[in-house]
Amino acid sequence: MRYPGLTLLQSVTRPHSMRDWKLRGFDYLIDVAVDIAGVIVGALVLWLLIRLIAQRIEKWGDDGRSDMHTAREQRAKTAAKLFRNMGRAVLVVVTVLLVLGQLGFNIAPLLASAGVVGLAVSFGSQSLVRDFVTGFFLQLEHQFALGDVVRIGAFEGTVENITLRLVYLRDATGALHIIPNGQITQVTNLTRAWGRVAVDVEVAWRDADRAERAVTQAAAGLGSDPSWADALLDPPRVTGIEKIGGGAVTLRTIARVDPYRRDDVARDLRVRIKRALDEAGIAPFVPPMLPIA
Repeated sequence: MRYPGLTLLQSVTRPHSMRDWKLRGFDYLIDVAVDIAGVIVGALVLWLLIRLIAQRIEKWGDDGRSDMHTAREQRAKTAAKLFRNMGRAVLVVVTVLLVLGQLGFNIAPLLASAGVVGLAVSFGSQSLVRDFVTGFFLQLEHQFALGDVVRIGAFEGTVENITLRLVYLRDATGALHIIPNGQITQVTNLTRAWGRVAVDVEVAWRDADRAERAVTQAAAGLGSDPSWADALLDPPRVTGIEKIGGGAVTLRTIARVDPYRRDDVARDLRVRIKRALDEAGIAPFVPPMLPIA
């Protein structure tokens, strides 16, 4: 049944001759332009959705404290970054294929060729495939995240960037180490959940008892300092004599701390121990010089 004033929009077939181009070429170009614009608008909407989800992931991990970065916050930032990168890559590939399809290209052979090429590349670039697979499982298992201090092989530093193929570590000297994920066989995470500060001091045998009392006083002062309340998970304590030898004893002080403030706590603890030893009149142990034959 036909209704007056109602028209059905139909796609204009692609012209194949000059006469066809003259008759409906303009309509065809308008039709293709509208379809491509729809694909691009859809891609932009999906990209905005991907960014919104990534922001939600970051917001979920944010604890509202700008001075400290918890493990949950670091994992959320890492997951959001990987989600954006993967979403952008998939979206670009799908958009390009859809645009080619709207332009009249037969993308079925292209997809088949891409599969064959991908299979060939996978055999020829096994290390590259291993990098991606390892990177995926590293993040799936939350072995480390952005901002963590880790040790990978001979390198130790802060994780500045993570991709599915590479890990970027910035060490204490400022050098940036770029490590393929496939080469990572063991990871030591120095900032997972909590960290430990251990400060050793070597004193002469005769000063061991006085030194232990001075070091205990310094540790107690650090534990009662309100400025370190957020950094200390357990009060510092002197474990006693850790080592004896060569006329000297080694006293060890340990504390369980927030992993991201471990170095700050260790520095302040060393300063306090030095001052306490100075006030007690205890000098650091100096090994005796051997006589020259």
